[in-house]
Amino acid sequence: MNSKILKHLLPLPCLAASAVQAVPIYQSNEVTLYMEGYFTAHMVNTRGDTQMQNGASRIRIGLNVPAYDKWDTGFNVEWGINAISSAQNLIIQGDQQAAPGDRGESLYLRQGHAFAKHPKWGDFTIGKQWSVYYEVTYITDWYNVSGGLASGTYALGTDGGVSGTGRADSAITWRKAWEFEAGEFKIGLQYANHVADLDIAVDDVAGPDTLLVCPPGDCEYGQNQGISAVYRANIGKGLFLGLAYNRVQMDIASDNGLIFDTSRSGDPILISDDFVFDADSNDWTAAFGVYYGVSAYEKGWYAALVLDRSQNNELAPAGSVEGITNFFDAKGSESFISYTWGANNCYSIYGGHNLLRSDDNEFDRALVVENEFRLKQIYLGFQYRWNDRVKLYFENAFDSSNDVAAPVVGDFSAVGFRVDI
Repeated sequence: MNSKILKHLLPLPCLAASAVQAVPIYQSNEVTLYMEGYFTAHMVNTRGDTQMQNGASRIRIGLNVPAYDKWDTGFNVEWGINAISSAQNLIIQGDQQAAPGDRGESLYLRQGHAFAKHPKWGDFTIGKQWSVYYEVTYITDWYNVSGGLASGTYALGTDGGVSGTGRADSAITWRKAWEFEAGEFKIGLQYANHVADLDIAVDDVAGPDTLLVCPPGDCEYGQNQGISAVYRANIGKGLFLGLAYNRVQMDIASDNGLIFDTSRSGDPILISDDFVFDADSNDWTAAFGVYYGVSAYEKGWYAALVLDRSQNNELAPAGSVEGITNFFDAKGSESFISYTWGANNCYSIYGGHNLLRSDDNEFDRALVVENEFRLKQIYLGFQYRWNDRVKLYFENAFDSSNDVAAPVVGDFSAVGFRVDI
């Protein structure tokens, strides 16, 4: 199947096109309203099953309003789109058919923020937005189907909104760049207050066959702080060096802890509602990134590497550990390499890896199977740029994760397309 796909892609002519830009909806001397985004979907074969899947399709509406003294203000709202299917699994038991329940959301919020920018004072943004941490980790997040599994960006199996590492929730950021003859230096600062409760349950805290549950509203993600610094040097086709750090204070404390007896079959029995515990901790992650080249899928070579260390920033699959929560400290690395050629940068071959391993002795000792969490994927893909708004791609993942991480990922082969607005 792979060779047939490539034979169909390669002979197509490269069509010249200008760089993709936002589509203006309304323009005047006072405001500019515009739309951006793209639609993407792919056919994926994994574990012998082939199905059409939604890609990371999105649509963004933005408004720019010039203000006095060179200030530019406005807002951006971006929604993710699941557009290709609304079907749900049907559960049939005997002669009864269970209701399929609520369908998955076809439209969901990815970003929503207001901004004010000034060439001297920098860029101020408030709301759900790309984090300052992503200023470093985006450099390997260029895969069409997968990726971004080991940099700590999309922490805790989410979009990184709660932890402030990905599309940060309820965040206030400031970014400022300085240009020099030798390159550009940019820093970013981020702050966010409590955005989510923690649902914590721990076995055997009050003795054998007991379960501690934190009451709703008591345990929470606290304040978030982030910082990044990047330098783009005018060396050859371009050299990028970046450092980022993100921290969240986790408030895992209560005077009203719920203790359940789990020794009997059936539902746990509440035996205490005033258990006192205090296990405050920090969720932090740090990343170093480097790349050489113009950008991914641009003419010639682009090679990027991100190294990450994190504390309480990852989750093991449910049931993989005993006696403690499935938070664990980790170390990870990601790479992305592309080579692009053709008259109009039409052809790209790309690949790289994602590797995430536990770095936590207590967690490793509590594992039910294996002696560490190890997620490892190697990627290889091909992209054909039909024009600057239409791309076709073929991507493979070769998985060698261990039994603990296996439920998270797997081998796949995918062929898909992307159409930019």
